[in-house]
Amino acid sequence: TMSSITEIISTAKKHVQDIILAAQQDKLECEPGMTIRESFEAKVNQALNKARDDSGKKAQASLREDNNVKQMVVSGSKGSFINISQMSACVGQQNVEG
Repeated sequence: TMSSITEIISTAKKHVQDIILAAQQDKLECEPGMTIRESFEAKVNQALNKARDDSGKKAQASLREDNNVKQMVVSGSKGSFINISQMSACVGQQNVEG
């Protein structure tokens, strides 16, 4: 599980580096209705959110049914699967604006 999560995060880092390089070389295309900065932010957020979700799914799949945190989420008493993802795998991009 840990190696697959590490691979997901490494792939996301590479993808974000490619987005940064494209922006620095003026090759990044604007999304409809967005400025170039907004497009950059959206693409980076999309890549990092996908990494968070994918690594979280791997972490959740490895938890046993008798895991206390998993039981709290499944029963609906406290927390969500995103919280399990953040505790077990990675926190992900923290959005400051918007």
